[in-house]
Amino acid sequence: MSSTLESDGTHDGVPAYRFDNRLGGPVLSHQERWDDIAGSHGGFRSTTARGYWVVTDGPAVQQALQDWRTFSNRSVTALEPDPKFLWIPEMLDPPVHGVWRRLLGRYFSPSAVAAREPEIRRVAAELIDDLKDRQEVDVLDEFARRFPTLIFMRLMGLPEDDLPVFLDWTHDLLHLPHHEDPDGARQLAAMRAVSAYFEQQIAQRRETPLDDLLSHAMAWRIDGDLIDDRDLHAFCVLMFQAGFDTVPISIGWALYHFAAHPEQRAEILADPTLIPTGVEEILRVYSFVVPARKATQDVEIGGCPVRAGEMVMLPLAVTNRDPGRYPDPHRVDLHRDTTNHIAFGSGPHRCLGSHLARLELTVAVEEWHRRIPDYRIAPGQQLWQHGNMYGLTALRLAWDPA
Repeated sequence: MSSTLESDGTHDGVPAYRFDNRLGGPVLSHQERWDDIAGSHGGFRSTTARGYWVVTDGPAVQQALQDWRTFSNRSVTALEPDPKFLWIPEMLDPPVHGVWRRLLGRYFSPSAVAAREPEIRRVAAELIDDLKDRQEVDVLDEFARRFPTLIFMRLMGLPEDDLPVFLDWTHDLLHLPHHEDPDGARQLAAMRAVSAYFEQQIAQRRETPLDDLLSHAMAWRIDGDLIDDRDLHAFCVLMFQAGFDTVPISIGWALYHFAAHPEQRAEILADPTLIPTGVEEILRVYSFVVPARKATQDVEIGGCPVRAGEMVMLPLAVTNRDPGRYPDPHRVDLHRDTTNHIAFGSGPHRCLGSHLARLELTVAVEEWHRRIPDYRIAPGQQLWQHGNMYGLTALRLAWDPA
């Protein structure tokens, strides 16, 4: 097993390790750790907190994601088998999950997303234009986190003046280093603040509906009944987390990659039609999502004897960077033919917003390179990535005046 893990004996005959995915590390250290682990074992037991299983066999990870009957979405965080908060529809299993997806599909279908492209492109362009003359910025704070968050706020009909507090909540919910919040108090406080915010928004829409997704959802019916405030609230919390984190992380990785690989930046500048393939490759190579599922029955997967009720961590990187699935899997290949990655998950719970996320990431790369084609990673910074979701904590880019 990987020397990067500290042994803690065995559990049911399977190696156990003091593995804590919440810890940050140097840039790309998480992805490379999964490469190392996957090359030596199909699964192991983490002894962190109450303990959970970790599957590190690429095909087995995808199999588990597709088998919702055995691996339920009732919990999607390895450390929380009995979560305090419900996220709808992510933490619902079929058939109810499918009902929600059909209702939401009209807002996130390819045609619906394409119709929003002019607005999305305009928002990206305006944000980048504001940065062009500054010559050095933290692109995560100044662009990557603001751009998709503004698009989400418009979709949900939320006041754009609330953007700064939303970004603060996102940081405390998803990116606090463990040593800064060891008991989770700040994270819980942020979740309560988000919860109270959406309770207020729901009450306002009940009083005065708007032409936005939240107001429209109030008219939906499931089994003939209108959706109650509790489920609307759970839906809002999920949309908050999904809308404010994954796309900013992926934009950060895209700008990092092209800053670190100027030869590929020259390729996309010469031929922008390569950008969509580059986007898919960045999503695959820099896989940063680490979902989990709760076993509904006793099952063996990746060599792990999982019992009903136990949590199973399913890192997407071990599938997306699997040398048995992709030639030269750790390299972004702008000419790769096979792009069947699972960066958006797999199975019935595959990311509903994948079309929107792809468009936002593609537009971000296109508009950035139209306006700031020649840039570099600013010197004097230690590039570090979060635990849990492997986004960069900060990324300062520099460029010469136009």
